[in-house]
Amino acid sequence: MLTTMRQIGNSRGVLIPAAFLASCRIEDQVDMQLQDGQIVIKPVTRKLRDGWFAQPASDAVRLQEAAEAKAWEAVPVADDSEWVW
Repeated sequence: MLTTMRQIGNSRGVLIPAAFLASCRIEDQVDMQLQDGQIVIKPVTRKLRDGWFAQPASDAVRLQEAAEAKAWEAVPVADDSEWVW
């Protein structure tokens, strides 16, 4: 397939047809390498459920968790001393 290079900011690129992407199972990320003067683009495959149990890395998540913990501290604890068991 013959195509043309397009200006993208300070770089140049080509549009890859959707049929090519689907056939190669390329989604969001690719591995691009230069081999013997040729550009080789390969799909990046993610393992199923990869990262589901990773610790949250962002400060925003940590602040949210701290705020939730503080909110639970404000919840009154039931005094069960009046109950007869």
